[in-house]
Amino acid sequence: MPDIFTTREVGEILGVAEWQVRRLFETRTLPEPGRFAGKRVIPRSRLPEILDALRARGWLPQPEEVPA
Repeated sequence: MPDIFTTREVGEILGVAEWQVRRLFETRTLPEPGRFAGKRVIPRSRLPEILDALRARGWLPQPEEVPA
């Protein structure tokens, strides 16, 4: 797996539309990542943060809690 991704690639990995990933940055829900050639460059280390933000928006289901 590469170390950096575009918004399209993040969407494919997490199973959401590219616009949903973009919207997290456009609405300042998450800080803007760097850019290269006009495209957002999202490091792999930010994937958990993006996943949490998508869940908070209701665009992905919450993880099921496992009873203790």
